[in-house]
Amino acid sequence: MNLHHPITVRPSFFSLRVMGLFAAVSLGCDDGGDGSPRGGGGEGLAILNSDYKSTSISLASAEDGALVQDDCIHSGTTAPALSLALSGDVTLPSDPQPHHELLLIDRTTAALTWVDPKTCMPLRQLTVGTGFRANPHDVAALSATKAYVTRFERNERPTADLADMDEGNDVLVIDPSVPAILKRIDLAPYATQGPAGAPALQARPDRALIVGSKLYVALANLSGDFMAAGEGRLVVIDTATDAVTGTIDLPGLKGCSAFVHRPAEKALLVACGGSFSDGAMQAAGSGIARIDLASAQAKVVKTMPVAALGGRALSSSALGMLSERSGLAITFGEFMGPPPDQLWLFDMAGDTATKLLDASAGFVLGSIVTDLERKRVFVADADMTAPRVHVLHAAAADSVELASSFESNPARGLPPREIVWY
Repeated sequence: MNLHHPITVRPSFFSLRVMGLFAAVSLGCDDGGDGSPRGGGGEGLAILNSDYKSTSISLASAEDGALVQDDCIHSGTTAPALSLALSGDVTLPSDPQPHHELLLIDRTTAALTWVDPKTCMPLRQLTVGTGFRANPHDVAALSATKAYVTRFERNERPTADLADMDEGNDVLVIDPSVPAILKRIDLAPYATQGPAGAPALQARPDRALIVGSKLYVALANLSGDFMAAGEGRLVVIDTATDAVTGTIDLPGLKGCSAFVHRPAEKALLVACGGSFSDGAMQAAGSGIARIDLASAQAKVVKTMPVAALGGRALSSSALGMLSERSGLAITFGEFMGPPPDQLWLFDMAGDTATKLLDASAGFVLGSIVTDLERKRVFVADADMTAPRVHVLHAAAADSVELASSFESNPARGLPPREIVWY
């Protein structure tokens, strides 16, 4: 069934996005000849700048990381292809899309907007709300005609006339070339259990990643009011049949969202931020897990607690991979006063970490993007007084240092929140 309903404008709203605040990306993807993403380097960097009221996308060069297009598309953009303007609550997909198009995921309007990065003109737009606030979190593209959209919210009042397409708490299969919704993969049955006596948890599909013929989807496992959380879990979907073939549990960890993979490695690294509802015990559920993909049954083979990273909870959606055992992660600071956010270089082999950077405040450090071919790392810093993208030199997997920084949105002065390859 193809669904392509008209879209209506809804007002934007302020969203702190503490559950999946920023995107996390390792190496970008190249083009496999048919327009489908493949392992390799991206064509450029897309930077999402936002104050949660308005949004602007800038582009940076893959060659030298320099800003090449400020304000490529923004909240005030109007064009025939745009039924909905961008709100202030926009995110970017974890991995590049076919033919290196830009894709903007608007959580407020549930609209997906494809943009030509060469002209900064919108190409197509598709709403995936199907009549409710679906809150899409990610889009993973298998090819130019098939992609998966994670919908974080559950529809409390689904209707029968949409043939089970508007229940939410799922993954939609879409054809980006039309664009159109094709079918739905229900993930509600795969939610983990919450604390005894707590409300039933919703799966709340978050970030997604395609590795080979499998789609991995991170479940946030949260109650409807966000006040109860279960342990982390990844759902594994066969991209040939679109059937769920298994799950990977993350024992002792909560709030797991960011996970990264490099084609050269047979492992996934997953960042878990714990649950805000656990209060002072949040850090106990926070850590980094390494999942071995080499065996027939993927499983967690190593968990690194946050004790080595200052004992603070991790950002659940910012992670960079340098090797199958090492990478970069961010620990959250406090809203008011010290400590600030901190960037860490970690080594899971010895459960050791080195602090690389202190931010100016809490909840300002965003995406981590690694470019190992050019030995660089990019980190978004949404410091309201001096917003910038930090560029670090990665001489080796255990040697990273700050090299330079640049302003990503001089035209509007909006702070950078996310960086991804396109």
